Amino acid sequence: MRTWLVLAVVAVGCTPPPAPPVYAREPVMPAESPELGHLDDRMIDFVFTGGQIEFELYRNGDRVVQVARSRYAVPMMISWSMTDLDNLEPITTAHGVAYLPAAPAPLGMGKAIVLAELRQPDLERRYRRHLTVRARFGDPRSKPTPYHYALPFPHGLTFSVLQGFHGAFSHKGSNEFAVDFDCPVATPVLAARDGVVVAGNAAAQGSGTTPEYLDYRNTNFIVVRHDDGTLGEYMHLAPSSIGVAPGDRVTRLQALALSGNTGFSSTPHLHFQVMTAADDGLAARSFPFELAVSPGRVEEPVLGRRYSAWE
Repeated sequence: MRTWLVLAVVAVGCTPPPAPPVYAREPVMPAESPELGHLDDRMIDFVFTGGQIEFELYRNGDRVVQVARSRYAVPMMISWSMTDLDNLEPITTAHGVAYLPAAPAPLGMGKAIVLAELRQPDLERRYRRHLTVRARFGDPRSKPTPYHYALPFPHGLTFSVLQGFHGAFSHKGSNEFAVDFDCPVATPVLAARDGVVVAGNAAAQGSGTTPEYLDYRNTNFIVVRHDDGTLGEYMHLAPSSIGVAPGDRVTRLQALALSGNTGFSSTPHLHFQVMTAADDGLAARSFPFELAVSPGRVEEPVLGRRYSAWE
């Protein structure tokens, strides 16, 4: 399933500066720099347990600077564009892709990235712009190291693979190498690999296969950062069932939550994949992986095959 946030915001105020257009992997200038002037507007979105993305406008004379920062303890990629400019003239590009460095801890202050600089021709009149943003968790430079993942449900339980790699229903593109197990609602979900919890959502209710359910806000999930920088994504969890918090170090087979039927789903199941953000800030990069399916035996998940947890 595709999962991204679209943020559309309109801000008014006054001011413009200069800075190179996006796709910076390091901050163009610190947000606390006196050159930026004073904070004219601040908005937050992509808000889940563990963090949020903040969008700040700074004003100094006729210069306006659009800044973004992540407060998640995991890097992020965003794709953004500014449209409907009124009393603003872009000095740098009005659209792009940006890498937002990780915050030092959940809800910590990540480094600010300057997205765009503009000039306000008429200082006597307010300005206006429309900002659209899409966001993804992860660093596109991360690559998986060899690892045999645990079956993500308790010892003795047996479940079939409803949809495997390249599944026709929804395992394409950003979810190409995901696996869906036919776990009934309230099955304990266990960590398939050691890592650190970086984000989650437990507030979603309901499910469906219409486009609005592709949004992260309409599904319950946990994202765990592995030691190689890739992310383990556990989705469609039951409401209010998450038992770990961002910043927690979890170990293989540790209980995380309960399975459910939330988000883009037609039946109760557990969706798991190994992924990171793609370079464009729109998609995820999904990686193939192997499961430890019995002592001494590993394989990629096979559609229709039943797997019994043995560890």
